[in-house]
Amino acid sequence: MPTRAPCPELLAARALTPEIRACAAEAEAARRLPDHVVRAFADSDLVQMAVPKQYGGLESHALDLLAVMEEVSYADGSAGWVLMNYQTSALVSGLLPKEWGESIFAGTERAVPAGVLALTGKGHRVDGGIVVSGRWGFGSGCPGANWVLGAAVMEPETGRGDQAPEVLLPMFPREDIEIQDTWYTSGLCGSGSHHIEVRDVFVPEGRWVSLREPPAVATTLYRVPIISLFPPCVAAVSLGIARTALEHFESLATEKVPAQSSRPLAERATAQIDFARAEALVDSARGYVYEVTEALWDEVDAGAPASTETRRRARLGSAHAAASCADAVDLLYTAAGTSSIFSESPLGRHWRDIHTANQHIQIAATTYENMGRLRLTGVLEGPF
Repeated sequence: MPTRAPCPELLAARALTPEIRACAAEAEAARRLPDHVVRAFADSDLVQMAVPKQYGGLESHALDLLAVMEEVSYADGSAGWVLMNYQTSALVSGLLPKEWGESIFAGTERAVPAGVLALTGKGHRVDGGIVVSGRWGFGSGCPGANWVLGAAVMEPETGRGDQAPEVLLPMFPREDIEIQDTWYTSGLCGSGSHHIEVRDVFVPEGRWVSLREPPAVATTLYRVPIISLFPPCVAAVSLGIARTALEHFESLATEKVPAQSSRPLAERATAQIDFARAEALVDSARGYVYEVTEALWDEVDAGAPASTETRRRARLGSAHAAASCADAVDLLYTAAGTSSIFSESPLGRHWRDIHTANQHIQIAATTYENMGRLRLTGVLEGPF
């Protein structure tokens, strides 16, 4: 695994662990992160890691972004998931036209954007901008966000009906959106991933990202295709959840004496084997996903566009890492016996969280088929 000195933001994320863990049960019950945790993300410059230096951000290395997402997920899966969405949504700061990038991300109030890129919005052009209507699910962290990023399929312009529909990613201020209370789930309960909706909202000229245009800020972080950087970020959440599951099992195993036994669980051979297998799964998963992410970064940093093969490996490595982490947590959950089945059990929450996270389309099991087909046939259906 690539070795990098911890960045200041990683140390700041570690310092937030007690605060995040202290309110994890509150967040799960409320189905959203408390406002003070979101403020801590902003005040600790964690969201600013994805913002260009010219707008007052940190413009961090991709591996530093992953490390911070993993660390916050180690504190709590829902908190890590929300930060992941804030950071990946903030990457649009370097893709927006400069006047809007600066206006939103260099203003007096720190921008905390939540994004959903499902193509369930529609838009049409009007004088001075566009009008958008849409409803998007999985708006993780939207209750604490002050900006929301959506995706809109535009109506073809007159006389250009033969072209593929253009997709724009508009930015909406919080007051323009409606949050619909829909997040009732088994895992990542505290992420507040509700539906969000806009109805005939006017977006002024340029306050959107066009996927047909090059990034306004042409540095490495913004030239890496966002669709290729996103899967490693999702996998980083699974890594953090699996790490904390290992620690919770280790603590439990030294204290628990199973029924019909006189020795702690830690002395049982099957528990030792399962723990070691889980540890190896997590450590190897981390090495893989960090390796493919570094390769993606280095290729773009050298001045070349990201190749299909490098992007394919980033997607495959992310899916495999997430699946390996889920397998590790499964081993620990089972080895813990009935201790893991109660709602207050940390292992039970980690199990629910990681299986919810791993349903994300960017790392779901179908990735194996898609990435295998791409290498074997050169054919891939859908966005990549």
